[in-house]
Amino acid sequence: MLNIIGALIALGILVTVHETGHFIAASIFGVEIEKFSIGFGPKLIAFKRGKTEYRISLVPLGGYVKMKGENPNEEIEESTNSFRSLIWWKRAIIAFAGPFSNLIFAILLFIVSFAVGRNYEDHFPVVGKVDSELKNFIQVDDKIIEVNEHEIESWSQIIQHTKPDEFNIIKVERNGKEILLETDKIEPKTWLTDILPFSPAIIGDVAPGLAAYKAGLMKNDEILSVDGKEVKDWYEMREIITGSPNETVKLKIKRDKHIFEKTIALEDNLFQKDKIIGITQYLPFKIKEKYTLGESINYGTITTVNFVAINYLMLFKLITNPKAIRANLGGPVMIFTLSQQYVGKGLDNILTFMAAISIILMLMNLLPIPILDGGNIFFCLVEGIQKKPLSQKMQIAMQNIGIFILVFLMVFAFWNDINRIFTRSVSIQEQKMITE
Repeated sequence: MLNIIGALIALGILVTVHETGHFIAASIFGVEIEKFSIGFGPKLIAFKRGKTEYRISLVPLGGYVKMKGENPNEEIEESTNSFRSLIWWKRAIIAFAGPFSNLIFAILLFIVSFAVGRNYEDHFPVVGKVDSELKNFIQVDDKIIEVNEHEIESWSQIIQHTKPDEFNIIKVERNGKEILLETDKIEPKTWLTDILPFSPAIIGDVAPGLAAYKAGLMKNDEILSVDGKEVKDWYEMREIITGSPNETVKLKIKRDKHIFEKTIALEDNLFQKDKIIGITQYLPFKIKEKYTLGESINYGTITTVNFVAINYLMLFKLITNPKAIRANLGGPVMIFTLSQQYVGKGLDNILTFMAAISIILMLMNLLPIPILDGGNIFFCLVEGIQKKPLSQKMQIAMQNIGIFILVFLMVFAFWNDINRIFTRSVSIQEQKMITE
């Protein structure tokens, strides 16, 4: 319940930021604001200041700013304080101001998340897999103690202190003895591609909505075998799953003291030509890093840009691969489910989660669907190009189509969420009956 309340508060903040962007831009251009609502439906709390009614409404899944003369079927006298009386580019700026506010807010949240200190999960600095060309240099089970006289506690620190294209001195513990390794053939990327950390086949997180989630897999489940083949680490398990020619894989899983089997559907990876089930590695080492204000601003901005780019790439992948939409489209229930994974990981993770949702709100609102901000911007651009607005009849018809699309997507997302949760609940209950 607390997670749901927290998610609703976070969503309310993000909606308020979005609508405040519209409100400020409209006020700058002298448009009369009739209503400023957080949420939809019947009002719960309302007060009036000037000509604007401020309200909190019953359904906390959005919000709106009602401007004078905003709707094409609204009969009003043309005046300087109505939305419709503005030149097209001013109306486009007002429409864009909401998503832009979400972007700015996301940047600020990412910056603050770095400033308060980031909590990271990482691998211990123990070698788990070595490419054949490097086996004469470093061995499986070697523990990395120092890299270039820097003490090492986690795997990412090895990468951080390895000098590219230079001579590196690495101290390792092998069979109880400390050994110095000297080489000029190790670059930072080597520790991500050719030398990998020890990683048991234990699940870290389960991605909501994907196959493993629906099958009832949980954090800390250990995978013992895939399709009857015993696996000794994460890499063997991943290789069999991603390279499977079948539509499903059969996993033998250990949870606490119980061992059971699950047949799980394989899904397409949007970013690579392989299969996934939707799980991440277990990362046992916890570390917190603090950053200066300058570093926080730099990393926060870079993180925002990367997140926007990744989401646009994912959107493109979904458009070009419609079969993947069902597996990746989620609504508020998925947001609440995701929030549970972030709440227990510290303030920085909560801020990061809010920033991510803020960016997603921006991207969704910029889609060229009538009734969304992107649709309004599209109308304005068409008017700017053809030197006259679309006919009132055309605008009303397109808005009705936009409403239908939006309602359909919301209903589909809700149904998708409920179906995933129901499927997961049934799977978990079946497993309890088997192990009891």
